[in-house]
Amino acid sequence: MVLGTAAVITLALAPTAEANWTSSITAASPGFESRRWQDELYSQITFHDCRTDATTHSTDVQIWRDRTALPDLSYDNKTYTACFSGSVSNGEWTDLPAGIEDYYFEIMKIGGSGVAGPVLTVGSLTVDTTKVDGTG
Repeated sequence: MVLGTAAVITLALAPTAEANWTSSITAASPGFESRRWQDELYSQITFHDCRTDATTHSTDVQIWRDRTALPDLSYDNKTYTACFSGSVSNGEWTDLPAGIEDYYFEIMKIGGSGVAGPVLTVGSLTVDTTKVDGTG
């Protein structure tokens, strides 16, 4: 459920369930959900150039498995901070089940708050399901 401020997501690559893609986020509130992608076993999400109006510069990101007619399943929550200081924030999820499924990420908290108020802008984000960089 998206609370409060509407978020705009600019897609750089095509189809909704594409496995690897790059995008950006503008003015997202806690509860913002990304587009869906297909994956199994591993996903990596990197954020570059993060900005917020919160006093604490952090955002919590969680992956969910999208299940039709059933409650979605959540996986580990990651707290991103490095992208607010010119570096890259990186989260890896290695506990995803075998078999191709649809996934999305949700912004759980911004600046430690899980309620409407602070907003998040991410200049560039990447979802990578290949683990080709070897930096596990």
